[in-house]
Amino acid sequence: MTINIFLSVGKTATTEQSNFVLAVEELLKEYHLRPRTVGRTDFTTEKPLKKILNVMKSCSGTIVIAFERFNYELGTELRGSPEETGLSNVSLPTVWNQVEAGMAYALGHPILAIAESRLHNEGLLEDGYDWFIKWVDLTPASLHSAEFIVTFQKWVKNIERYSRDK
Repeated sequence: MTINIFLSVGKTATTEQSNFVLAVEELLKEYHLRPRTVGRTDFTTEKPLKKILNVMKSCSGTIVIAFERFNYELGTELRGSPEETGLSNVSLPTVWNQVEAGMAYALGHPILAIAESRLHNEGLLEDGYDWFIKWVDLTPASLHSAEFIVTFQKWVKNIERYSRDK
């Protein structure tokens, strides 16, 4: 039996990003999981949030692949406040990773976030919540480390349970 999984991933900009996304998709398929993404597998002429929600409702879990979309060499956090902090070399993913992770959480999906190690740790791509987050280098080999596989298999068990109870 194949289980639908929502895959939150931005447009790839580099070969490294493309190869990593393909490797994640292949890993999902090895576990009989079908990745679904608005703009990759599902298309729409309607409002994107409505389409995302409809696709997510047909899925039993969400995986977020967060990689660099924006890089800011210099910046300021909380500018003008007493807590103002200078920032340097900050990398951020697409905002859609945050939006889609929030929607998945609201639906009760088991969530696995795979975040590029150099990304700014913030929002739903932050450690300490009740979903799995793995910080990795964007290499297919990172998906086969013992540490990653243990986390991935726990997430798979959660989505199998969610799918049964749905």
